[in-house]
Amino acid sequence: MRGRTDSGRIWWQRAVARGFAPLPPPHTPVTLVRSGELRPDPVDLETSLPSGGLGVLLPTYVARCDAAAHETALRHLLDALAEVRAARPDLPLTLWLGMQYGPGEQAEALDRLVRLTEVAAPVPVVGFALPGRGKLRTVNTALRLSRPLGHIGWLWTDDDVEFAPGCLARLVDRFHERGRTGAVGAHLVALPRPSAASRTMDRISGVTVPPGACPAAACMLVVADVVAAGIPARRLADDGHVLFELLDPDAADPLHDLEVLPEARGSFYRVSRTHDTLRRLRRSLYSHVTCTADYPWPTARTYLTGTLFHGLWPLAAWDNSGGPVRGLKRWTVKAVHLTWFCTVAAGLAARGAAGRPLRHVPWGDDGDFRSPAAEEHPAAARTGR
Repeated sequence: MRGRTDSGRIWWQRAVARGFAPLPPPHTPVTLVRSGELRPDPVDLETSLPSGGLGVLLPTYVARCDAAAHETALRHLLDALAEVRAARPDLPLTLWLGMQYGPGEQAEALDRLVRLTEVAAPVPVVGFALPGRGKLRTVNTALRLSRPLGHIGWLWTDDDVEFAPGCLARLVDRFHERGRTGAVGAHLVALPRPSAASRTMDRISGVTVPPGACPAAACMLVVADVVAAGIPARRLADDGHVLFELLDPDAADPLHDLEVLPEARGSFYRVSRTHDTLRRLRRSLYSHVTCTADYPWPTARTYLTGTLFHGLWPLAAWDNSGGPVRGLKRWTVKAVHLTWFCTVAAGLAARGAAGRPLRHVPWGDDGDFRSPAAEEHPAAARTGR
């Protein structure tokens, strides 16, 4: 993996990097649940689960939605995995269901995992409950628990994604066609909601699509080597970590290890509240800034000019695809984005110079949960906390 190194960075990258020093994640107890029963001993996993194959991760948390919506999301994922099993019966699959919880919610978290792991499934399901927030803690816990099993790859998804028929089976097929290397993701459609924030983001995203699509962790299959050591606390997004680890600035196509498969389709709803949208954008921006500060300059430069600010001339090549009006709209949005990017970077550099680095960036949103899969059962969805 090309990964983070201290060499190859220029002065402003080092200055910005010093301004972000997240606290290490706390060591918290993890409770395992298998087949409706609590399993206090993780060693039991080595003898009761298949080795190799793919790990499938479904992260969620108690306040995300009610128990009925959690069951709907799980059943939808299991149906998609049944298609994978039918196409590749010899490929071992293990589903890891992470349930985070807040103060006073442990009993509810365990109760939900007990009921969820009792659901008839075409693959083994391992539930695990851990206190606190932060999706990356769930990701790293699953990676640690599964390490003895030697998964060859990880299929990550979110609890609000609806898979079109054959979506996951196509991802798995393509992953094998590529020689089980890199990362391949589904073509995800973000569905707008009636709110002004949701409609605005839908219009903006329509004119800022980069020339090379990058897999999103909402539905992505990545080779295990990329995440074998876990995702560092400095990373604010799991797909951001994968992107920068696989980006190859020396290749004719720097994104050759990353692919979005048009035939594998899925959908989800955008957040609807302005507050949640801004929080998600802020965290995403900090992810962009910290990744470009941490990785060697050739990698950072390739990402900035070829992906993040593509179309922002003269920083990057002008993009006239779709006509001059669309190109001007793209330039305008990217210019605003660059201004915000530079503001965040300057703020981190000032913090680093003052010896007061930023320790924490709030998670994206606590918005309302509404998955396409749950639309058939409206009573199963409710507003998250």
